[in-house]
Amino acid sequence: MNMHLYQAKAGDGSKKKGLRRTKSYFTTPEEAVSEAFALKGEMDSRYANEIEWDYKGSITGKSDKLKFLKGYLNGNKESTAFYLEILRVEHDEQIVPASPIKPKSVTKEDRKVFKKVVEMIQLKNA
Repeated sequence: MNMHLYQAKAGDGSKKKGLRRTKSYFTTPEEAVSEAFALKGEMDSRYANEIEWDYKGSITGKSDKLKFLKGYLNGNKESTAFYLEILRVEHDEQIVPASPIKPKSVTKEDRKVFKKVVEMIQLKNA
């Protein structure tokens, strides 16, 4: 049976670069999504909570690269979006799974998106 690992990534719309912990792969989608929300918290802190997250936005991508929860600095949809993303990779013996960073705070909307993303990953992997 092929085992997959998951990695959380966040896109910083202002700096136009990705954020992630290097060599941070997780065994379950729940751990990766939790890490993604921790990265979201870091971006919120960095930009003084001025990122307006679109909780009603769609989840896009395939099972190996799933983007969700876009946000815009000061709500300016003309700017480059911030986003969260989960990458799926094949398990390699040289990759050691890590423990996720837990988000400091999770809103009700975050919990809804968390559940929806995990369910979608599990469906796409079935």
